[in-house]
Amino acid sequence: MKDQVRLLRDCIHHDIPAVVFQGDDSCAPEILEAAKEIYRRHGCSEEFLYDWKLLIDEVKAYQQESPQTVKLPKLSPTEAELVREEMRKRKNIW
Repeated sequence: MKDQVRLLRDCIHHDIPAVVFQGDDSCAPEILEAAKEIYRRHGCSEEFLYDWKLLIDEVKAYQQESPQTVKLPKLSPTEAELVREEMRKRKNIW
């Protein structure tokens, strides 16, 4: 997790799907904790799990320091319309 920007940039450049959880997402700590447990069960290295725990701690610290910014994420009106449009298209395919 040391260079998250580089990792995301590589995903975008190589058309690799990526997921971003912002520090102000009220669900992020719980999601990251669950992911850590999944990674542990699947055999990730102790170094990876340690680094992941540092990320979790960083998100939790951010949320404690900036409680006014923590919220449940939502789509913008434009994003919501794009999703609805995609849902309609896929409904006709299935």
